[in-house]
Amino acid sequence: MRRFALIASILVLAVACDKQTQAPGNTPAGDLTDLSTSPTILFTVFGPRETPKLAPIGVVTTTGLKPLTLDDAGWRELDSVYFAAGRKLPMYRNGAAIGELEIVRGMWPADSLPLYEVPGCSRVVPQALARFADPAAFEETVEFLASSTPLAQPTDSRPFPANPEAQGLTLASAVAAAADIGAEDLNGLDFHARWLRTGVGANGRSLLASYIDPDAGDLGPGAGSTAVLVLLAEDSAGTFTTSYQHARVGEARSVDFRRVINYADLDGDGKAEILMEQWRYAAIPSLVLLKHNGTRWADAFTVSAEWCTDQRR
Repeated sequence: MRRFALIASILVLAVACDKQTQAPGNTPAGDLTDLSTSPTILFTVFGPRETPKLAPIGVVTTTGLKPLTLDDAGWRELDSVYFAAGRKLPMYRNGAAIGELEIVRGMWPADSLPLYEVPGCSRVVPQALARFADPAAFEETVEFLASSTPLAQPTDSRPFPANPEAQGLTLASAVAAAADIGAEDLNGLDFHARWLRTGVGANGRSLLASYIDPDAGDLGPGAGSTAVLVLLAEDSAGTFTTSYQHARVGEARSVDFRRVINYADLDGDGKAEILMEQWRYAAIPSLVLLKHNGTRWADAFTVSAEWCTDQRR
């Protein structure tokens, strides 16, 4: 199973810096994110638990969740304010608050070199180095969400139904059949199913089921064919309704893979947003934020994990 998108993307850039896609923050022509109002900024937290890093992925606005749109001065301001050494930020995992992290250093401290560089890139998205009060409380490598101000998470103590795998397999089989994905395409793929406490549906939960190639993308040779299937469904009185599906089959070099990284209520509406990774062979991954629109899960916005804001070269 592929994990830890941001680490992987930085490693890809280190060895393939001239391979460019649309950058996540080219000098923008439209309205810039206004940092003067101290908006709530959203971050992904990733890496070894002893030395976790943060990268900004979005902002909470009066009109909803948006990707950040900043010029050079704006990125510098974000780094100096939100990544100030000693600042503490709340973290979230699986729809719940899990404590705070502390910023150790930002991207451009006055007395040190930049935290990281992307070869061939003159403008990088700032990241920060952080620390946990008790690193041993977490897995060796982490993937969390964080925010610049605390975000209340829904409280729901109802137990999850047992055996999500059985229902997940049933739903996945139906989605696969509709997408012309045969049983032979799914052979050898990793299957996982679990409940997410999303606040969506009659019972406030969503069933996640997925088939993912353990050699997906750059983890494999990019040869032959493969498939991916990711679905979300909600239940009411024992009846499940599939509200999201990403089902692809084809040449290993052309399939767009997706997986869930983590989830939390990021805009205070009582329903979680889900952060996913999307990637394919020999390409820069993207982070995709899913939001439930009242009927289905849909992409709210996508941020390239290229972390370079240079104009396309």
